[in-house]
Amino acid sequence: MADKLKILIAEDEEVTRQLFQIAFRDEQFETRLTTNGEEVLIAYKAWKPDVVLMDIMMPHMNGFATLKAIRQILHDTTTTVIMVSSVTDKQDIVACVKLGIQGYVLKPFEVKNLAATVVGYHQKHKKVKTVT
Repeated sequence: MADKLKILIAEDEEVTRQLFQIAFRDEQFETRLTTNGEEVLIAYKAWKPDVVLMDIMMPHMNGFATLKAIRQILHDTTTTVIMVSSVTDKQDIVACVKLGIQGYVLKPFEVKNLAATVVGYHQKHKKVKTVT
């Protein structure tokens, strides 16, 4: 059996964290949950996830700052980063793209489709990385 896809989730709202757990309960996934950007960076460094799912609006350190730390300070361009947020402002989404996200999922999301969406973004990103 192939290795599990390691997904680090950053979400400060309990109900949404529960939805993530439902979406990724399949045995092909291994998840870790965090509630803010500072926790993301600690878990990221210790665990080395394949995918980071992150809200933009989080306490202590928002998603923009966390994404910037992953891409520019830690120099990681291989981890798939997907923002999952209710933020719909075009400038904010473009800022995330410029910082190096592979996908953007708008809240509220369809729980039944989330795993497939995340796997699709991850596979596309891996393919791009192996070609270059």
